[in-house]
Amino acid sequence: MTTASQAGSRSSAKVITVAVLVIIAILAIIAGVLYLTEPAKSLPSVLGTITSPASRANAHRDARGGVSLAVGVILLLVAYFIGRAGRSAPKE
Repeated sequence: MTTASQAGSRSSAKVITVAVLVIIAILAIIAGVLYLTEPAKSLPSVLGTITSPASRANAHRDARGGVSLAVGVILLLVAYFIGRAGRSAPKE
């Protein structure tokens, strides 16, 4: 294998890092959507179900939903830029 072909290939660490970031980002986006669409009493236990008082149990968790969505989008952007790092522009 020549140096040019090694430089053009992706390292396995980079691929694994991008894959992990994308998976975490997708999970964060799903959690954000759940926080924004489901009342607190209907959330899965991992997301912090609230059953009492009734006023909080029927409310949506808007702050957590917004933060989860923001974290998911940021992680997707980080994964994109890590994946693009080291690529050279096409030669004309």
